[in-house]
Amino acid sequence: MGETGFVSNNVFLNYYSFGSLLLFLTSMLVSGVFLFIDRKVSSTKHLAIGIFFLGIFQFGYVIATFLYHPFAAYHRWITVGFILPAILHIGQFIARYPKNDFPKFNQITTIVLWLIALFSIGYFCFSTWNASVKYYFTAHRWDFNAENINNKIANIVFSYMFINFFAIPIWRMTHLSGKTRWIVFAFTVSFLIGGTLPVIANFLGNDGYLERSIYFTSIVLLFMTAFFIILILYLNFSVEKTSFMLEIVGITFVTVLIVMQILIYISNQDKEFEYDTLSRIRVEKALEGESVKGGISYIFKWNHVENSFDKERYNPKIHPDQEQIEIDFKNTLLYEEMFNLSENGFRESLLELMDHSHENFGGYKYFIINFLDEHPNLEDKNLKLELSKELSGLNLHVIAASNKLDNIFAEDFCTEGKDYLENSKKLKMFRVFLEYHWDFCKSDGRDIRPAIFKKKVLNYFRPFVPSFTRYYRGKNVGDHNFHYIGFVKYDRERNNVSEIGFSYRAYREFIHPTALKQIIVLGVVVVMIVFLFPLFFRTSLFSPLKDLLSGVERVNGGNFEVQVPIRIKDEIGFLANSFNNMVSSIRDARKELQDYANYLAIKVRLRTEELSEKIEELQNLKIQQDGDYFLTSLLAKPLNYNANKSTRISTRFLLRQKKQFEFKGKRADLGGDICITGNLRLGTPSDYKRYVFAMNGDAMGKSMQGAGGALVIGVMVNSILARSAADDRILDTSPEQWLMEMYEELNSVFKSFDGSMVVSASFFLIEENSGKTYYFNAEHPFTVLYRGGRAVFLESSLMLRKIGLESEYAFQVFTTTLREGDVLIIGSDGKDDLDLTPDKDTRSINEDETLFLKIVEAGKGNIEQIEQLICKKGEIIDDLSLLRIEYGVPQLNSEKNCLKTDKTKSPSLNLNEGVSDWNASYSHARQLYRNGNVKEAIHELMDLYSKMPEDSKVIKLLGLLSFKDKDYVTAVEILGKYLELNSELSEYWYYFSIANKKLGRFSEAISASEKVAIKQPDNINNLVNLSDLYRLQREYVRAKEIAIKILNVDPQNENAKKILKQIENKI
Repeated sequence: MGETGFVSNNVFLNYYSFGSLLLFLTSMLVSGVFLFIDRKVSSTKHLAIGIFFLGIFQFGYVIATFLYHPFAAYHRWITVGFILPAILHIGQFIARYPKNDFPKFNQITTIVLWLIALFSIGYFCFSTWNASVKYYFTAHRWDFNAENINNKIANIVFSYMFINFFAIPIWRMTHLSGKTRWIVFAFTVSFLIGGTLPVIANFLGNDGYLERSIYFTSIVLLFMTAFFIILILYLNFSVEKTSFMLEIVGITFVTVLIVMQILIYISNQDKEFEYDTLSRIRVEKALEGESVKGGISYIFKWNHVENSFDKERYNPKIHPDQEQIEIDFKNTLLYEEMFNLSENGFRESLLELMDHSHENFGGYKYFIINFLDEHPNLEDKNLKLELSKELSGLNLHVIAASNKLDNIFAEDFCTEGKDYLENSKKLKMFRVFLEYHWDFCKSDGRDIRPAIFKKKVLNYFRPFVPSFTRYYRGKNVGDHNFHYIGFVKYDRERNNVSEIGFSYRAYREFIHPTALKQIIVLGVVVVMIVFLFPLFFRTSLFSPLKDLLSGVERVNGGNFEVQVPIRIKDEIGFLANSFNNMVSSIRDARKELQDYANYLAIKVRLRTEELSEKIEELQNLKIQQDGDYFLTSLLAKPLNYNANKSTRISTRFLLRQKKQFEFKGKRADLGGDICITGNLRLGTPSDYKRYVFAMNGDAMGKSMQGAGGALVIGVMVNSILARSAADDRILDTSPEQWLMEMYEELNSVFKSFDGSMVVSASFFLIEENSGKTYYFNAEHPFTVLYRGGRAVFLESSLMLRKIGLESEYAFQVFTTTLREGDVLIIGSDGKDDLDLTPDKDTRSINEDETLFLKIVEAGKGNIEQIEQLICKKGEIIDDLSLLRIEYGVPQLNSEKNCLKTDKTKSPSLNLNEGVSDWNASYSHARQLYRNGNVKEAIHELMDLYSKMPEDSKVIKLLGLLSFKDKDYVTAVEILGKYLELNSELSEYWYYFSIANKKLGRFSEAISASEKVAIKQPDNINNLVNLSDLYRLQREYVRAKEIAIKILNVDPQNENAKKILKQIENKI
């Protein structure tokens, strides 16, 4: 019975009770949504705990708004005890979302923040254990009268918010990227909406800047909006498996409660208006002397004319402070008189009224006078309207200042109150008026006790409002607290002001029934959403979807006998029926396919056998063809011979036949391009000159046809050279005559083929001493003269048709003279026939004849560099041959490679000197390499290679140095030649593979690397190269196998890890 009496006497519900309970229930539901998720990650656990603590924090306010008793002040132990843990766990959700990347740092942060929270909570509870309590009418709840400790806790809360809602999210977003960063940003915004903004609104509401019901509605809506955003974000972007029912119930619950809060706010406003209206009616009746029911506590009247007070129903021991009531009377009287002044002459009438204002109106008076001075142009109606707006805004600041000053303890009031007013710009006139009161906390120069001084100052900050404004008043008598709601009534006819005071408890009893009904409705809505909604959706939505999902899983498992039951013929029923039809169609089609597959297997086996036979036949034919190719290439190889022995003129050539093939493990090429050089002596025995012969040709046709033409002209040219220079012969003929006879002999033979075999070619005879050059061009690409860094064509027009064709042009030998350092570059049309767009479906063939001139200049006349530049410009689609002739090469040995035989020396002596010179050059090249002069060593070896192209020692060293110098074109050519002579060196096969890889010849590179893998299966460098080659060829399975093999041998191999990562990105 005692407990029942306590509840009935002290539990009064109101609008704030509903809002607090709504937030508590929402927090519990949202935390439950996260707590019931299976296999929660660390971030979800912290979010669930944080929102759960936030719900208990809201339960503290449920107690405060339900219970009208001083004991309710202890709700602050709950709110302070759970707000800090709630904030820190929500911050840990951000720090660990979507996964805990920094576990140690987050663990330390959690422990430190918990320790600070526990210390702060303990300090607050200890400080407020015996603290006095007071009733906050603005919040309609009890609280501790401990402003200092409240401020300290508020600062700690703000610090926690800054750390968890600003610092941690910003730090987290710097370590995330893409969509995840924006998700964290959205979560942060929701926490700021539900955390920071309500705290700011709370301060504004407590100080009086914001009307309390508007403040509380905004807080509830902000919290609910935050919960709504959190649910939407989590359910849409969570990595965990969530329940469809939880999503529907959670989002529905939050949405419905937001709408309910708005509707309850409207209802509350109507109820408050109803109370004010009824109270005004009771005030009128009471002042007329009628009997009034409704909890009137006191009546206080003031006759302005006689300055007398009627305190017939006023007891100063239990009723509000008389001095404050008198000041409120006077302020109300001034307000009514001020705004009832005539608009005509309003300024003058107002100044006169200010002259007769009372002492405690001083701050308002200074403000009004200052306003009139600052607005001299405002008059009458406009002045009255603007002043009303300014006073309305000023009144909010006065109420806020009154609340702030009232919260300052009496012993600190002098200094802290003064500091507050000095920092308040809006209350400047009040500060000016009160300045003389702050002289060592004296009032009018007299010492005064702090409590009395505080009360005296607060009397200057009474509201300046019209008649019938609601006042909340209180009186503390020992352990008893008396609370009232007063209405001040100004009677113009009788020129008096009265206040009727009603019991505050009666006001709470008036609001309680409506609030109780609202909470009952809230309970019904919660029960419906949490319990009845799932039952409804389980039948109409959840179970059909579950059946459909089960059917999909069984079909994925290979069961095509599934039939999903159709419970309701709605959209989901239609989907289930469509699924059943689809499964039935798949089942029938699968049966037909199985029948067809059984028949097809036999047919495929027969076709495969036939195909294997044909492939075997084709393979045999290809082997025969490759044998023919290989024999032809063997015949052609000695014909492409750089036989020049001149010490004044250097000749080098580069030959890349387009047709590449492999026969019995040996690689070779075949084509129609040919290069030949040699030496002649023309004149008489007593007066002859030395000449260097050079020829570059291109036989018509592809592969075998072109190779046949190259063989014919190669045999003939080498035969003519051998005939002309045999036995140290000196031909008594002119260069023009010799070239003409060669042309006629070649042309007559090729004409016998009736146009089926023709050759374009350029022929040169260069006199060693003078540099005079004799040449003719049989429809061959123009020769390039490279002189002084500039490249030009030697010819300007067509001079002769191909060898083997009738020519409308008369044969003619042209002449020119070479200078020291001049270089001639003669090449086939493969240097010009480039596919400029090899990566596109449609070819774009080069048509710019001058492109080669630019390439020669860029390559500085070096044919190896020229080849590399050509490959960079486009894909070569024909045979490529380049013949380089350089005039004026410094002589290393005047007798070296000289065709003339010194009759004074025996043949054996000449042979020994040749061997000695070769050994000296080779040793010099090796010494240059050891000294780090790689390029000079290569140049020396190139000279030896041009004279002795079959020497294995020269080839081996030249190939190695070309590879080290990153001249991969030369390296591929020389290393390939060496490996034909000696195929056992795995190291050189590895170099050969790398060089081909650098040139983009992946197939050749793979073939070489596979040879190394057979001989050295544990060669890690080769395996890395081979894996990367298969990756480049998009053979990802083979590449992955090799990379895994590498990691089994060397788990820390970074190259293998990088290849695996690249493969995963591609797949």
